[in-house]
Order: sequence, then structure tokens, then C-alpha cells
Amino acid sequence: MLKNIDILKNEKNLLAFSHGSDSTALFYILENASINFDLAFVNYKTRKQSDEEENSARELADKFNKKIFIKVVKLDLQSSSNFEKHARDIRWNFFEELALKFGYKNIITAHQLNDKFEWFLMQFSKGAGLNELLGMQKIDKKEHFNIIRPLLDVSKQEILNFLKDNNIHFFHDSSNDNVKFKRNFIRSKFSDEFIKLYANGLKKSFCILQNDAKNLKSELVFRKYDLFIIKNDECFLRGIDKCLKKLGYVISENQRKNITQSCVIGGKFAICKNEKYIFICPFLSVKMDKKFKEICRVLRVPSKIRPYLFAKEINPNNLKNFL
Repeated sequence: MLKNIDILKNEKNLLAFSHGSDSTALFYILENASINFDLAFVNYKTRKQSDEEENSARELADKFNKKIFIKVVKLDLQSSSNFEKHARDIRWNFFEELALKFGYKNIITAHQLNDKFEWFLMQFSKGAGLNELLGMQKIDKKEHFNIIRPLLDVSKQEILNFLKDNNIHFFHDSSNDNVKFKRNFIRSKFSDEFIKLYANGLKKSFCILQNDAKNLKSELVFRKYDLFIIKNDECFLRGIDKCLKKLGYVISENQRKNITQSCVIGGKFAICKNEKYIFICPFLSVKMDKKFKEICRVLRVPSKIRPYLFAKEINPNNLKNFL
């Protein structure tokens, strides 16, 4: 079931584990493939079963001699105006903290084909381009670690069959049945039944679309940490979309329309243009020394990216060919 796992071998890996069907199946698949990994578990305290899941996760980690990191957060499922986003932010901040603190090279998630198709339909319903529609990738390379999704071509039914055939226990999160959340609504009304009928065709279509995206993407000409430089051509919006996704940010249609010569997106990311190139990086506010500022002034480095260059000790002279 698992393909192309060489990137995980002989590396320090962290599995995002919930003890649901997908992450439980992935646990055993990785273990059977002799991949070394530890676990990260978040208990949101939203259901009576949450503590039982946490205890079972601890027992599983102990049984297979793995480290497990637990984060307990009390979230109110009813009162939160955007529970899913809040939970996701907490989860990913936790994973990133662990990766940085303990040197994990790969964060492994159990996203599968149904998740990918749900995302596709959610973006399609809002009006989106190819990069937004495709969403999750098998490998996302971040500054300090990679995000690996080994099950992205595997359907939910294939996962459930694997668990049943191997008599593996997992937990069902009842909050996934709540159709007040858009993702659950799409899953219940559209995506799951579609995949049951057309899984093979869907896999082929995603593969073709992925190749199309590669052919259409704006060429990345330079990257240093989270500083991206792309060509300022007719495909620049797709290039900006792709770079911001690598930084964990999905740009809205309204933001896309309002990208100017120099702007800050979402209060977090600087986008600056000149005649040939576009510069994208985190937007920072730091005090720079006079010598550095003078070098940037002479080279005409866009002002909004200067703080990031200074913070990351990137020599502005390295950007001469793009200024």
C-alpha cells in the first residue's frame, strides 16, 4: 500500500497520530516497512472518548518502543467560530515545535485520497485555480523539515480494508460526522460516494493534473530558507500561490486580485516586484544595522524583504542578478 518511502529511511521521523483509522493504519504500515518514527498526539478534550484515545496511543507507543509527545488543549466544539482552523493551527504549531526542538527531518501525516478530493471540491466550490485545487502534495519541503503524506494515493476504503484484514483497532471521531463543518458536509454528500465508484480514475486524474501544474507553474529561480524569487511573467500568480502554500498560507481570490507592486499578504508575507522578478518571504519587523541598510539601498533591494534578509543573515549581494 505504501510507495516511495525511501525519503523516510534512516531519517528522524515524527508521525502525526490521532488513533483514527488513517493514522492507525499508517502506524502499522510504517512499522511493517521498518521505518523508524515517533508519535505526536493532540487531545482537544472535545469528546468523552478523547482521554481513552490518548491512553490507547500511549499504550501503543509503549508496546512498540516509541516516544510519544502529548499536547492537551481544551477546545469548545460549540463556541469556536472556526473550530477546524483553530484546531489545525494548534496541531501544526505543536508539530513544528517538536521538529525544531528534537531535530525531526520529516513530519508524516495520514492524509489520503478522500482528503485530497474533499479539498479539491471545497476549493472548486469557492472558485480556484489549479494550484489551489490540487492542495496537498506527497512531499512538502519546509525550511527545517519535510511534510510527508505517504497515503495520498490510497482511498479511505482501502485503508479500512487493511485495518479489517489485519484486525487492527482504531477509534472513530464522532465530530467527523457533524455536517455543520463544510468538509464533513462535502464528505457525506459528495466525495465518499464518488470515490467508492471512481477511485482509480480519480487517482489517474490527479496525476495528470499534477503534471499539468508542473508545466504551468511560474519558474522558481532562487530560494534561500523561506525567501523565494520567481519570474515576473504571465504565470506569476500561480507562482505566488505555490510559494505561499510552501509557507503554509493559502491566498484568497480577493488577495490575489489586490497584489500590488509591493504588499504584505495576511500581515505575514511580503511580496515585492520589479520588472523581471517577484520576491516572496515572511514579513518581519527587525532593527537592521546601518551598514546592511546602506548595502540594500545601493542594490535597490525591495524594502519589505530587507528585514528577512537581515534576520536570516542572507547577503544582499547574492541577489544582484535579480535586482
